[in-house]
Amino acid sequence: MRKVKLFIAMSLDGYIADPNGKVDWLEDSNNGEEAVDTYSNFIKDIDTILMGWKTYNQIATELSPQE
Repeated sequence: MRKVKLFIAMSLDGYIADPNGKVDWLEDSNNGEEAVDTYSNFIKDIDTILMGWKTYNQIATELSPQE
């Protein structure tokens, strides 16, 4: 049986995105300091990722660099 792990960026009031569906508020959380990359360490042993359509679409169209 596989383990299920959750990695989520969420505001204290329980939201992931703002009312417009944007997550740009996450960029403001660093206050100009270098961000600590905890995600790379978390994902190194993951072999399957499940995500909803809105999350996938936002990553594919807005948050990923153009190739």
